[in-house]
Amino acid sequence: MRGTTIPRLKRLSRDDDAFTVVGVLIAASILVLALIPASQLLEKTLGVSASNRSRAIAASIATSVLELDRTLATSNFAQFVSSNLGTTTTTQSVNGSTYTVSTLVSWSSGTFSSGSCGTTSSKTYNQPVIEVGVTVSWTGSLQTPPQYSNEILTPPVGAYSSTSGNISIGIFNAQGGGSSGVSVEATNGTSTTTAVTDANGCAFFPFLPVGTYTISLPSSLNPGYVDNTNNPSPTASAGVTLGNTTSLQFQYDKGAFFSIADSNALQVASKFGLTIGNSTLPVGGAATLTASANPFGPAFPFTSGYQIWLGSCYSLSGTPIYPQLSQVPITQVTPGATTSITPTYTSGTFTATILGLPASGYTINAIPVADSSGTACANSNPVPLGTTDSSGALQAPIPVGYFEFQLVSSLGVVASTSSPMASNGGAASYAVGN
Repeated sequence: MRGTTIPRLKRLSRDDDAFTVVGVLIAASILVLALIPASQLLEKTLGVSASNRSRAIAASIATSVLELDRTLATSNFAQFVSSNLGTTTTTQSVNGSTYTVSTLVSWSSGTFSSGSCGTTSSKTYNQPVIEVGVTVSWTGSLQTPPQYSNEILTPPVGAYSSTSGNISIGIFNAQGGGSSGVSVEATNGTSTTTAVTDANGCAFFPFLPVGTYTISLPSSLNPGYVDNTNNPSPTASAGVTLGNTTSLQFQYDKGAFFSIADSNALQVASKFGLTIGNSTLPVGGAATLTASANPFGPAFPFTSGYQIWLGSCYSLSGTPIYPQLSQVPITQVTPGATTSITPTYTSGTFTATILGLPASGYTINAIPVADSSGTACANSNPVPLGTTDSSGALQAPIPVGYFEFQLVSSLGVVASTSSPMASNGGAASYAVGN
C-alpha cells in the first residue's frame, strides 16, 4: 500500500508546484497591468500638481503687474498712458522656471453707448478708459494655457488735461458693427500718433496739443481694407480744442474681391475695367475696378451686393445705360472673400477695309460711348483691341454697350472712325474702315 501511495503523493506535489508557478505568473502579470495605469496616474497627478503650482505663480505675477500699473496710473495718469500704451514683454524666473509676461495697455470704449466712440463735447462727459491685460505663459510637462488677467483703469478726475484735447475715432464695418484691429494715424504735420481700434471699433488719441490734425487709415497698415467709397486710405480733418474731445467716424471694412475664370471676359476686364454698381456708392453709384491680374478689388462689402458688368461706361444715375444691363443680377459679397463672377461680353469678329481692300496690319480701337448718338462716357478713351491679319480680320471680345471703332495704321494715323455700333452680348460682326 505504501508503495502505491508514495508515488501518488509525489505526483500530486509536482502538479501542485506547477499550479503554484502558473498562479504566481498570472498574479504577477495582473499586478503589472494594474501598476502601469497606477504609475501613469501618479505621473499625471504629479504633473497636474506641478502645473497647478505654476499657474498659481503665474496668477501671482499677473496680479503684481496689475497692482503696479494701477499705482502708476493713479499717481500720474497722463504719464502712465504716454509711457505704457502698447505691448511690452518681460521674463521672470521663479523656482527654476521661466515665466514670460506680456502686458497690453490700450484704450477701451468705456461706459458710453456702443458705437458712439466718445463724445463731441466737454471733458466732463464719459471718456474712454484704459484696459490693462496681462498674459503669463511658461513651459511645463503638460500643455497648459497661459494665465490671463485684466483690469479696467478709469481715468481719475482731472486726468484729461485742460491744456490739451482729445480725438475719438469710430470705425464701422459694412454690417454697422465696430471694425476692430484697424490702425489709425493722427498727425499734425510735425508728429504722428498711431492707435488701433478696440472690439467696438473705437480708437482714442488723448492729450493732443491744440491744432488741426489729419486722421488717416493708411492702406499700408490695413491691407485689403476700403471705405464705403472704395478708397483704401481715407483721410479726414479734425480740430483739437482745449479740454474737449473731437469725434470722427469712418465706414471701413475688409474689401471683397471678384475673380473671373473665363479668359475672354478676363481679357475684356483687363482692357476696359470691371464696373461694380451700388446705389450707396458716390458719383452715380458705380465704380470701375482695374487690376493687372485676377482677382479684381478690393470693393467695400455692401450687404446689398453689387451689379457687375464689363467696361466703364455707365449712366450717372448708377443704373446701366443699356437695357440689356438693367437686368444684371445682384452679386452678394463677403468681407475679405473672393467671389467668382461670369460677366457678359460680346465675341466680336471685325473686318477692316481701306478703299474696299483688306486693311492688313491695322490696329482697331474701341471707343466706349453712352448711346447710339455717340454721347461720351465718363471714360471714352480708345482701347486697342488688336491688329488685323493679312485678310483684314480680327477676333476680339468687347463689353456690352455702344462703341465707335477706329482703324489706325502702323504709323499711328487714324484712317477711319465708325459711327456708334451696339454690342449686345453673344457673337457679333463689325465692318470698319472704308
